[in-house]
Amino acid sequence: MKFMIIFWGVFLFFFCIPFPIFIYMISEELATEPRNSLAVSYGYLGFSFLVWLYVIIFFINILFIKTFKEKNTIQSILRNGIPREAKIISYKLLKNVPETNINIIQIVLSFPNLRNTLIEHEMMFHDSKPQEKRFDVGNKVKVLLNPNVSQEPYFVLNDQKVGFNTSGIVLRIIFSVLLIAYVIGLYYYFYRRESFDFGWRFLTFMHPIIFSGVMSLIYVLVFQLLISKLLKNKKEERILFSGRNAEANIISVSQTGLLVNDQPQIMFQVSFKDFKGTEHIAVYKKIVSLLNLSSVPKYGSIEIMYDENDPKKIIIPKGF
Repeated sequence: MKFMIIFWGVFLFFFCIPFPIFIYMISEELATEPRNSLAVSYGYLGFSFLVWLYVIIFFINILFIKTFKEKNTIQSILRNGIPREAKIISYKLLKNVPETNINIIQIVLSFPNLRNTLIEHEMMFHDSKPQEKRFDVGNKVKVLLNPNVSQEPYFVLNDQKVGFNTSGIVLRIIFSVLLIAYVIGLYYYFYRRESFDFGWRFLTFMHPIIFSGVMSLIYVLVFQLLISKLLKNKKEERILFSGRNAEANIISVSQTGLLVNDQPQIMFQVSFKDFKGTEHIAVYKKIVSLLNLSSVPKYGSIEIMYDENDPKKIIIPKGF
């Protein structure tokens, strides 16, 4: 998985930076006359500024601002979090790092959420003291819930340490500096090479100053599209940590026709009463493994969780 991420990162990087310059240098002849009118060339120049500004702000936000916000959120939870006692119901060792004696583990915790509804949640983290066996099945640990469910993370271990990876921060700074230097270098080099006292009238859409920025923008937009697909899971986690539970009657169960990795998406239509006694009808879609398809309930009742502020939003927390 890590190799694939690196491969696609390098692949997209090639098409964002060296590829547009290479294509331009071998296909375009050096123009000694203006290619566009003054108005068109300044339009291209303004467009390129907007594109590169968006790309740079995006990376600064991802690499620094979001990281600092998450650190501040964790520190806030450690100070003001709502305490809960969690029971470990599953433990899996993913990797051992002998040099540091750290285990990368995956555990499933069971504890009451903000509405005192018992939930189960899977988490993966680094266990720096594996010899203490704190996370063996059956043990209990203390967690702190985030009272503000609009922010992540939704909970932390009460003895969790928070800090920055120095080498990671240095690499992020280097990347940001190189990106800004590349953008400045593009404008400086090609202006010196092609302006010929005509200013920016050498610009065209396929010029590296613009086309390299557009390719980088596409890279950013694809990344944001992938992230947006994960937001659904985040919304479900929000309901898991702040929602109420209810017993729902199954109205219908059907396949939507959508397949994800050859696994069908199932649509549940259910009716239930909220804690005020108001009846609601809601729909929930869930990807179900082919191995578990036969165990999907078709009628009767099923346990759900719903958003107290918007009961139409539900999840089915238990797997099949």
